[in-house]
Amino acid sequence: MELTLSDFGYFKVYQPKSGYHFSSEPFVLTCDLEFSHPKVFVDFGSGCGIIAVVLALKNPASFVYAVERCEDYLEVIEKNFIINGIKNAKAVKSERDIPTNSVDFFLSNPPYFITEKYRVSQRYRFEKFEVEPISSVVGIAKRVLVNKGVLRVSFHPTRILELVEALKFNSFGLKYITAVHGSPKKSASFLMVEAKLASRDFVIFKPPLFLDKFNPVAECGKATFEK
Repeated sequence: MELTLSDFGYFKVYQPKSGYHFSSEPFVLTCDLEFSHPKVFVDFGSGCGIIAVVLALKNPASFVYAVERCEDYLEVIEKNFIINGIKNAKAVKSERDIPTNSVDFFLSNPPYFITEKYRVSQRYRFEKFEVEPISSVVGIAKRVLVNKGVLRVSFHPTRILELVEALKFNSFGLKYITAVHGSPKKSASFLMVEAKLASRDFVIFKPPLFLDKFNPVAECGKATFEK
C-alpha cells in the first residue's frame, strides 16, 4: 500500500495515497478527552489510527487499543505509532483481544452510509459504507467497557433512531448529542453522540459545531502536544 504523510505539526499520520482519507470526525471525537490519571481507550474501526494517535499523545499515562480488522491498515497504524514515538498503544485485529469490562472510553467513527440509500463507490466501498450494523458496534462496546464506561460515536443524522435503539437495547444511557455542520447554512454532516453504560438517559444537546470555524489541532489541545 502506497502511503502519504499528513503533518499536523504536533503529530504526523500516514494514510493510503489512493483511497479514503479521514476527515473531521476523529478530531471532533477526541475533543476534551485529556486525563491526568490513567484511562483505557478503544479506537474501534481505527483505519490508519488517527484517533488512537491523538488519544495516546494527549494521555501519555493511559493506554489505547486500536482495533482494525484489515491487515493492511494494521501495518499503517503501527507505522503511525512509530513515527509519533507512541509506546502506550497497541493495534489489534479483533476486539476479542481486549479483556471484558476493562475499558473506560470506547470511540468509533464507523462507516454510516448504507447501500440501500446511496450509490456505492467502489473506491471507498469498505471505508465509507457500512459493513457492520451499529447495533453490533454498540454491543462490542458494552462487553469491553467498565460499568459507567463511556461510548462516543459519530453517526449520520438520518439514522439517529437506529443508534438510539441500539443504545437502549444494550443498557446505555444517552447523555450528549452534538450536531456538526460544514457551515451555519448547511444541514448537519454528522452527529457526535455520547452515552454511558448502565446509566439513565439524561440528554443534553450541546451547541452545534461549525467546521468552517473549526481548527482540528487547536481543538485537540495544542498545549497537550507541546508538553
